[in-house]
Amino acid sequence: MPEKDFRKYKLISKRYRIIKKIASGGMADIFLGDDLKLNRKVAVKILSANYAGDRNFVARFKSEAQILARLNHPNIVQVYDWGEFNGSYFICMEYVEGESLKEIIEKKGPLPPETIANYAIQISSALLTAHKNNLIHRDIKPQNILVTPEEKVKVTDFGIAKSLTTDVTKTLNIMGTAHYISPEQAKGEVLDHRTDIYS
Repeated sequence: MPEKDFRKYKLISKRYRIIKKIASGGMADIFLGDDLKLNRKVAVKILSANYAGDRNFVARFKSEAQILARLNHPNIVQVYDWGEFNGSYFICMEYVEGESLKEIIEKKGPLPPETIANYAIQISSALLTAHKNNLIHRDIKPQNILVTPEEKVKVTDFGIAKSLTTDVTKTLNIMGTAHYISPEQAKGEVLDHRTDIYS
Protein backbone atom coordinates (compact mmCIF):
# COMPACT_ATOMS: atom_id res chain seq x y z
CA MET A 1 0.00 0.00 0.00
CA PRO A 2 1.46 3.39 -0.96
CA GLU A 3 2.41 5.73 1.88
CA LYS A 4 -0.26 8.26 0.87
CA ASP A 5 -2.91 5.52 1.27
CA PHE A 6 -1.49 4.49 4.64
CA ARG A 7 -1.83 8.02 6.02
CA LYS A 8 -5.58 8.14 5.47
CA TYR A 9 -5.96 5.19 7.85
CA LYS A 10 -4.33 6.90 10.84
CA LEU A 11 -7.62 7.08 12.74
CA ILE A 12 -10.61 4.87 12.00
CA SER A 13 -14.14 5.63 13.21
CA LYS A 14 -12.63 8.06 15.74
CA ARG A 15 -11.62 5.05 17.81
CA TYR A 16 -8.84 2.95 16.27
CA ARG A 17 -5.45 4.63 15.88
CA ILE A 18 -3.29 2.89 13.31
CA ILE A 19 0.32 2.30 14.35
CA LYS A 20 1.88 0.28 11.52
CA LYS A 21 1.20 -2.32 8.86
CA ILE A 22 1.91 -5.86 10.05
CA ALA A 23 0.70 -8.00 7.15
CA SER A 24 -0.51 -7.80 3.57
CA GLY A 25 -2.66 -10.07 1.47
CA GLY A 26 -4.31 -10.08 -1.91
CA MET A 27 -7.61 -8.90 -0.49
CA ALA A 28 -6.69 -6.81 2.55
CA ASP A 29 -3.94 -5.28 4.66
CA ILE A 30 -3.64 -5.79 8.42
CA PHE A 31 -2.45 -3.06 10.78
CA LEU A 32 -1.49 -2.92 14.43
CA GLY A 33 -3.70 -0.38 16.13
CA ASP A 34 -4.76 1.12 19.45
CA ASP A 35 -8.37 0.92 20.60
CA LEU A 36 -8.61 4.39 22.15
CA LYS A 37 -11.89 3.58 23.86
CA LEU A 38 -10.78 0.40 25.64
CA ASN A 39 -7.04 1.14 25.74
CA ARG A 40 -5.84 -2.09 24.16
CA LYS A 41 -3.86 -3.23 21.14
CA VAL A 42 -5.92 -4.52 18.22
CA ALA A 43 -5.39 -5.82 14.71
CA VAL A 44 -7.28 -3.85 12.07
CA LYS A 45 -7.93 -5.58 8.76
CA ILE A 46 -8.72 -3.12 5.96
CA LEU A 47 -10.17 -4.23 2.65
CA SER A 48 -7.96 -3.23 -0.27
CA ALA A 49 -9.13 -0.18 -2.20
CA ASN A 50 -9.10 -2.36 -5.32
CA TYR A 51 -11.99 -4.37 -3.88
CA ALA A 52 -13.90 -1.79 -1.82
CA GLY A 53 -16.17 -1.05 -4.78
CA ASP A 54 -16.87 -4.71 -5.53
CA ARG A 55 -20.06 -5.85 -3.83
CA ASN A 56 -19.01 -9.50 -3.85
CA PHE A 57 -15.73 -8.79 -2.07
CA VAL A 58 -17.41 -6.46 0.41
CA ALA A 59 -19.99 -9.17 1.14
CA ARG A 60 -17.21 -11.72 1.70
CA PHE A 61 -15.38 -9.29 3.98
CA LYS A 62 -18.53 -8.65 6.01
CA SER A 63 -19.18 -12.39 6.14
CA GLU A 64 -15.72 -12.97 7.65
CA ALA A 65 -16.51 -10.52 10.47
CA GLN A 66 -19.87 -12.12 11.16
CA ILE A 67 -18.44 -15.64 11.08
CA LEU A 68 -15.62 -14.84 13.50
CA ALA A 69 -18.01 -13.02 15.83
CA ARG A 70 -20.00 -16.25 16.13
CA LEU A 71 -16.99 -18.40 16.98
CA ASN A 72 -16.10 -17.85 20.61
CA HIS A 73 -13.09 -20.09 21.16
CA PRO A 74 -9.65 -19.54 22.73
CA ASN A 75 -7.91 -20.85 19.61
CA ILE A 76 -9.79 -18.64 17.14
CA VAL A 77 -8.92 -14.97 16.65
CA GLN A 78 -11.74 -12.91 18.16
CA VAL A 79 -13.55 -10.14 16.27
CA TYR A 80 -14.43 -6.97 18.19
CA ASP A 81 -15.94 -4.70 15.56
CA TRP A 82 -16.46 -4.12 11.86
CA GLY A 83 -17.58 -1.16 9.81
CA GLU A 84 -17.19 1.28 6.96
CA PHE A 85 -15.32 4.57 6.87
CA ASN A 86 -14.51 6.93 4.02
CA GLY A 87 -15.41 4.33 1.42
CA SER A 88 -13.25 1.64 3.03
CA TYR A 89 -14.21 -1.37 5.14
CA PHE A 90 -12.47 -2.70 8.25
CA ILE A 91 -12.57 -5.53 10.77
CA CYS A 92 -11.16 -4.89 14.24
CA MET A 93 -9.78 -8.09 15.75
CA GLU A 94 -7.82 -9.47 18.65
CA TYR A 95 -4.13 -8.69 18.23
CA VAL A 96 -2.02 -11.83 18.56
CA GLU A 97 1.62 -11.35 19.48
CA GLY A 98 3.73 -14.01 17.85
CA GLU A 99 4.44 -15.53 14.45
CA SER A 100 2.62 -17.53 11.85
CA LEU A 101 3.31 -21.24 11.72
CA LYS A 102 4.80 -20.65 8.27
CA GLU A 103 7.36 -18.23 9.72
CA ILE A 104 8.22 -20.67 12.52
CA ILE A 105 8.78 -23.54 10.10
CA GLU A 106 10.90 -21.36 7.81
CA LYS A 107 13.13 -20.35 10.75
CA LYS A 108 13.34 -23.65 12.62
CA GLY A 109 12.76 -26.30 9.98
CA PRO A 110 11.01 -29.55 10.97
CA LEU A 111 9.38 -29.24 14.39
CA PRO A 112 9.62 -31.79 17.24
CA PRO A 113 6.76 -34.34 17.34
CA GLU A 114 5.53 -33.04 20.71
CA THR A 115 5.31 -29.49 19.31
CA ILE A 116 3.41 -30.71 16.25
CA ALA A 117 1.01 -32.65 18.49
CA ASN A 118 0.44 -29.59 20.69
CA TYR A 119 -0.36 -27.38 17.70
CA ALA A 120 -2.54 -30.05 16.07
CA ILE A 121 -4.66 -30.47 19.21
CA GLN A 122 -5.30 -26.74 19.42
CA ILE A 123 -6.07 -26.37 15.71
CA SER A 124 -8.42 -29.36 15.87
CA SER A 125 -10.22 -27.86 18.84
CA ALA A 126 -10.75 -24.60 16.94
CA LEU A 127 -12.00 -26.41 13.85
CA LEU A 128 -14.34 -28.56 15.92
CA THR A 129 -16.05 -25.40 17.15
CA ALA A 130 -16.30 -24.06 13.60
CA HIS A 131 -17.72 -27.34 12.32
CA LYS A 132 -20.24 -27.52 15.18
CA ASN A 133 -21.40 -24.11 13.97
CA ASN A 134 -21.80 -25.56 10.46
CA LEU A 135 -18.80 -23.66 9.10
CA ILE A 136 -15.82 -24.85 7.11
CA HIS A 137 -12.69 -22.71 6.95
CA ARG A 138 -11.55 -23.82 3.45
CA ASP A 139 -8.09 -22.26 3.73
CA ILE A 140 -6.25 -23.97 6.58
CA LYS A 141 -2.52 -23.46 5.99
CA PRO A 142 0.55 -22.44 8.05
CA GLN A 143 0.09 -18.76 7.11
CA ASN A 144 -3.33 -18.76 8.80
CA ILE A 145 -2.12 -20.32 12.04
CA LEU A 146 -0.68 -17.84 14.55
CA VAL A 147 1.44 -19.00 17.49
CA THR A 148 2.16 -16.89 20.57
CA PRO A 149 5.46 -17.00 22.51
CA GLU A 150 3.60 -19.23 25.02
CA GLU A 151 2.80 -21.62 22.13
CA LYS A 152 -0.91 -20.87 22.16
CA VAL A 153 -2.36 -21.34 18.69
CA LYS A 154 -4.86 -19.00 17.04
CA VAL A 155 -6.64 -19.85 13.78
CA THR A 156 -7.30 -16.79 11.65
CA ASP A 157 -8.45 -15.64 8.20
CA PHE A 158 -11.96 -17.02 7.79
CA GLY A 159 -12.32 -14.86 4.68
CA ILE A 160 -13.47 -17.74 2.47
CA ALA A 161 -15.22 -19.78 5.17
CA LYS A 162 -18.65 -21.01 4.15
CA SER A 163 -21.75 -22.40 5.80
CA LEU A 164 -22.49 -26.10 5.46
CA THR A 165 -26.21 -25.34 5.59
CA THR A 166 -26.34 -23.34 2.33
CA ASP A 167 -25.53 -23.96 -1.30
CA VAL A 168 -22.47 -21.72 -1.21
CA THR A 169 -20.22 -24.75 -0.71
CA LYS A 170 -21.53 -26.14 -4.00
CA THR A 171 -19.53 -24.08 -6.46
CA LEU A 172 -17.12 -24.54 -9.30
CA ASN A 173 -15.12 -21.55 -8.09
CA ILE A 174 -11.97 -23.07 -6.59
CA MET A 175 -11.04 -21.25 -3.39
CA GLY A 176 -8.15 -21.91 -1.03
CA THR A 177 -4.39 -22.39 -1.42
CA ALA A 178 -3.18 -24.99 -3.94
CA HIS A 179 -0.66 -26.75 -1.70
CA TYR A 180 -3.18 -27.41 1.08
CA ILE A 181 -6.64 -27.84 -0.44
CA SER A 182 -8.34 -31.24 -0.52
CA PRO A 183 -8.85 -33.10 -3.82
CA GLU A 184 -12.59 -32.38 -3.79
CA GLN A 185 -11.89 -28.68 -3.19
CA ALA A 186 -9.45 -28.65 -6.12
CA LYS A 187 -12.15 -30.19 -8.32
CA GLY A 188 -14.76 -27.66 -7.23
CA GLU A 189 -16.94 -30.37 -5.69
CA VAL A 190 -19.32 -30.23 -2.72
CA LEU A 191 -17.33 -29.70 0.51
CA ASP A 192 -17.83 -30.64 4.14
CA HIS A 193 -15.75 -30.49 7.33
CA ARG A 194 -13.35 -33.14 6.04
CA THR A 195 -11.74 -30.63 3.68
CA ASP A 196 -10.38 -28.72 6.72
CA ILE A 197 -9.11 -31.94 8.29
CA TYR A 198 -7.28 -32.81 5.06
CA SER A 199 -5.61 -29.40 4.97
